[in-house]
Parts: sequence; C-alpha cells; structure tokens
Amino acid sequence: MKPGYKRILVFLISLIGILLINSFFLNLLSGYIMCLFLIGLLIIFHFFFIFEKNEKRYLSDIIFEVFLFITSFFILYYLLGIIIGLARTPNYFTFHGIFVVLLPLVLYGVLREIFRYNLLCKADKNKLCTILVIVLFIICDLTGNIYYASFKSQYDVVRFIALTILPTLSMNIAYSFISKKVGFIPIIIFHSIMLLFPYIIPIVPNPNEYVISVIQLVVPVLFALRIDRFFKKIKDDHIPRNYRKKKYRGFIIPLLIIIALVYFYSGYFKYYAVAIGSGSMHPKIKKGSIVIINQKDKSYDVGDVIAFNQKEYIIVHRIVKKITINNVNYYYTQGDANKNMDDLVLNDSLIIGKVNYNVPYIGYPTIWLGEM
Repeated sequence: MKPGYKRILVFLISLIGILLINSFFLNLLSGYIMCLFLIGLLIIFHFFFIFEKNEKRYLSDIIFEVFLFITSFFILYYLLGIIIGLARTPNYFTFHGIFVVLLPLVLYGVLREIFRYNLLCKADKNKLCTILVIVLFIICDLTGNIYYASFKSQYDVVRFIALTILPTLSMNIAYSFISKKVGFIPIIIFHSIMLLFPYIIPIVPNPNEYVISVIQLVVPVLFALRIDRFFKKIKDDHIPRNYRKKKYRGFIIPLLIIIALVYFYSGYFKYYAVAIGSGSMHPKIKKGSIVIINQKDKSYDVGDVIAFNQKEYIIVHRIVKKITINNVNYYYTQGDANKNMDDLVLNDSLIIGKVNYNVPYIGYPTIWLGEM
C-alpha cells in the first residue's frame, strides 16, 4: 500500500472510532456541534492532505439533469399522495424552525458532501479506503439514532434496520458513487431539495413510515443510475443540441396537472375533489365518479348533495330533512339508492361542503389503487 493510502487509512479508522464512541456512549455530536466538528475535520484535512478541486466538467448539464430527476420524483410522489392522502406541514418559517431545524440540516449536508468528496479523491482507486469512507458517513448519519434507539426486542432491531440503517446505507453508497464521478455540487443540490421539501412545501403526501423508508432506499439508487447514464451520454457526445428544450417542454404539462390535482385533492382550498367508491348515489352520481365539493358554500338545504366525514371515510349523500333547534341546524341524509336514512345526524360543523359538480368514470384509478 502506498504511503498516501496508509495516511488516509489511519485518518479514516480514527474518525470511525471517534464516531462509534459518540454514537453508543456520548451523543455529543448533533446539530450545530456536528457542523463544527465537520468544519474542524476539514481544517485538519486541509492541513495534512490539501483540498481537491471540485469536478466541474459538464457541471451545468449534470445540474440540469438533477432538476429533471427531482421534477420526475415530485410528479410521481404527489400522484401517490393523491391516492394515499395529503397532509399539511407545520410552519417552519419561524426563528426556531429556521435556525434550530432547517439551517443545521442544510449546513451538515453541505459540509458532509465537501468532506466526502475530498476523502474519496484521496482514496482514489483504493477499495478499502473507499469502503471506509462510506462506513464513516453511514455512522456519521446514524450517530443520534443509534444512541436513542431501543433494541429491547427483535421487532425493534428489524424496525431500526428497515427504517434507518437501510435508507442511510443506500444514500451513502449512491452519494459516494456520484461524488467520485461528478463532484459534490450536484449531490448538495439534490440532497438539500429532497431534505427540505417536507419542511417548506405546505402540502405533502402522507405515506406511512415504511413507505417513506422504501422511497428513501430506492430514490438515491435511481438518482445514481440516472446520473451515471447521463454522464456516459455526455462523454460519448450522444446528447442532442435541443435536449434541454425538449425535456423542459415535456415536464410542463405533467407538472401543471399535478399542481391542479393537488389543489383539488388536498382539501385545503375552496374546492375539494373526492372519488366516489360506492353506488349509494346512483344514478345521479355513479361509482367511479369524481365529485367537486365547494367547501366555502355553507348554505345547506333539503335536496342538496353534501359531503361529510364518517369515521375514516368521506360520505357523499343528499339532505332529505332539515330541522332547526335553538338556532342550530340539523340535517338528515340519505343516499339516492338507499332505502333508509343515514344513522348520523349532522350539524354545520360536521359537513365538509356542498357538491357542485361530478365527472363520471375518472375516479376509478384512485378507487382501484386505494383498494389494493
């Protein structure tokens, strides 16, 4: 082994040891302290090894490809959200949210990728050093999770592996592969957007933690494969001159459709779209239809078709009786195809809104996917 590799090997093993001690016994490195720790390591690294210049070949083309991949991801992710549900995110645009939550996350990600790139450049083609770099950043990302994790049962261990270790492993292998090929800037852009969007976009899909884990496991790998394939095309000069214009135009319509669907399906705006999964309103509203609910129209009367929550379902039925007691309105509802009235008596606060329109058939994909 060359002397240069021996020095970087000792450096990596020492860092891994420090991080393991911190992860299992101390948990001192978190938030801004972890950022300061990485800054200190970068200073030490520069003193002993000298920084490497970031890879700048084809940088603008690679960054364009990063944004295309992210756009593709958002289109598919929000389509999933329309099926499984959308949720409103807390407001992080406060002093506490920005400086305690968002800023440390971004700063850590930037410092980590700069440090990763320089370590990988020094590791060069040495496989052991490259593996140790990946291990180093896996432990670095897991440092707080390991300290607070519970391993009291086999289920706890399996859950920790599935939800935490595997996504972290996937991300660090993919980022290390990309870093060696195209440098740290594309990774910083990709990671920052993917990390921050649940905090800064007010409406996001609401999958369970296992679906999130699968997404975090798969997406970095797909991103690495996309960058590798595009990088090879650039090197082989297989990219047409009008490539960017064609790609840009191809994403406009799907993106606008997704924005419109999120607007209607989220339930946070004036109009709310709901897929009808039963035939209780036949023939006026058939199964598989999409109904548009006006949430601002609160003038309900007998004959109106309204939407209301019943446990975890949204029911769309017609008002068949209305009574007023002490200035409070009470509504009795019934499906047009049902023989009896609904058991639930509604007041104004329980009603989502009034159905204004219905579009037949286009709700079937949502129903089929929801029943899988």
